[in-house]
Amino acid sequence: MAESVAIYIKPFGMLTPKELLEAVRLRQEVFYLEQHVDCQDCDRVDEVSVFMWAECEGRMVGFLRMIPPGAVYAEASIGRVAVLKEWRRRGIARRMVAVALEHIGREWGGDVRISSQEYIVPLYEQLGFRTVSEPYAEAGIPHRKMLKKGALQSECGAEENEKF
Repeated sequence: MAESVAIYIKPFGMLTPKELLEAVRLRQEVFYLEQHVDCQDCDRVDEVSVFMWAECEGRMVGFLRMIPPGAVYAEASIGRVAVLKEWRRRGIARRMVAVALEHIGREWGGDVRISSQEYIVPLYEQLGFRTVSEPYAEAGIPHRKMLKKGALQSECGAEENEKF
């Protein structure tokens, strides 16, 4: 990837209004406008999550949330992974998930369970996840549950900029 992409991590309660607004805008663009998801995006899980976003040239181009163990699953989770269409195929999602796995390993340890859109399962398999369910529909999109044992370190070695 030629562009310099910075990764930022903040707990929900420490986000500035501008950071929250940009995250909501990005999620709406990807999930509602592009994928036509018709169920609520912002939920109570956001309030206990740690947000991560990728920024290039001052613009938020990717997003995910890290969810602590016990909030959705017994294990920690990663969700709402989204990269703006024009920024895809540049390794941004892979880098963000790898950094998220490192962060989860440091903060909570243990396994990580996700609900992956079926088309992106190969990316998660490359990062050490394995499929643990048959396909099912979530928000009208085929998904699979996936599990990664022990999120201690990723293979990426990416660095993050934690700004609090």
